[in-house]
Amino acid sequence: MKKTLLLVQVIGLTLLMACNSGKQGSGTGKNGGPYGVKSGIVIYKPMNMMGMSISQTIYFDDYGNKETREVITQGSMMGQNVQTRAFDIREGLTSIHYELENIKNGQNIATKDAYKQTIPKELLEEQYFSSLSDDLKKKLKYTENGTETVAGLTGTKYTMSPDSANPNMVATGVHYKNILLKLEMGGISVVAEKVELDAKVPADKFKVPEGFTIVDKNKNALPEQGTKK
Repeated sequence: MKKTLLLVQVIGLTLLMACNSGKQGSGTGKNGGPYGVKSGIVIYKPMNMMGMSISQTIYFDDYGNKETREVITQGSMMGQNVQTRAFDIREGLTSIHYELENIKNGQNIATKDAYKQTIPKELLEEQYFSSLSDDLKKKLKYTENGTETVAGLTGTKYTMSPDSANPNMVATGVHYKNILLKLEMGGISVVAEKVELDAKVPADKFKVPEGFTIVDKNKNALPEQGTKK
């Protein structure tokens, strides 16, 4: 289970790493957004690990200022049939995580809590290529290596070493206007299967569903009820 959780975390890291790619000032969007395309839907190929299949889809709007990541995990682990469906919504510096499904042997143990937290501005900004300093490029050993076509889009190839504790672990990726198309690192492969640019993404993709309670992890205050549709 720990390896699966680590894999899900790496998936999130790859999306942040995608924003680090490209030449200074290129590929970044309007209004301070990370992407050079106003909206889109990116479906990634399922990954298999330890009998588990992990799929993810990214929805974004306003050049990435609004972004939702949906991750579906299913398979068998430790004698249990497992299926989860989780969402991470980010709008500006606010992030909300919730689960629609967390099924183990036919029982859904997902709660109706949606966890809200604020992302430190400096942490988010350093993920965007437009603010990536020359020193950070050097630290990450970031280099560009031509182009590669993935899911019908020709993007920039790059390599980097994101783990300072393990400098021999090299990540190889491809991005198109800062949208992650492909990333391979430590035996993990994330590859886009279908990319729809300038897509009309439904507004409810960026909202917590009705019936959830928003729990603010930044404050020890009483939870507030989520907005009804």
